[in-house]
Amino acid sequence: MNPATKVVLRYIFPSEVEVASDVTIVRSDSHLPAWLRDANPGGWHPIEWDELLDGRLGPWAMVVDCERVISIAHTPVPMTDEVAECGVWTKPGSRGRGHATASASMWAEVLRPSGRRLVYRTTEDNLSSRRVAERLRLRLVSRTEEPRDDHVSNLHPLSSVRQVSE
Repeated sequence: MNPATKVVLRYIFPSEVEVASDVTIVRSDSHLPAWLRDANPGGWHPIEWDELLDGRLGPWAMVVDCERVISIAHTPVPMTDEVAECGVWTKPGSRGRGHATASASMWAEVLRPSGRRLVYRTTEDNLSSRRVAERLRLRLVSRTEEPRDDHVSNLHPLSSVRQVSE
């Protein structure tokens, strides 16, 4: 493979995803606990974190423990009327325990009523993320070679912080 490219895998969520989990999950379509405003796990600009919690960056679901965010499934790119994409992050030290699977499953539950096609995207070399897709029993629909985007901003495309910095 060309070092300037990466292999991107796209999966589709089935019509129903059932994940047995006893973790606490907060969803973007439910009551937002006040402490969540101060629970930014890092990696999110403070303004971007507020925009995420306010729903301006798309639906999300978070696994929480003792007022700490352990895993986030969110909508990393703007949704269309037809498609929504899931992105997942899990705190180092909490990985390998099914938290990403639980948050992604709940993200799909939040979005399912919209009728959109729910997509999970990862790279071929991200074995942890591919395991999440396997646990969720997602169906692989495409494998494409795409240019590496190592210099792309980590800010959400809809974030006002990104729009000001560009």
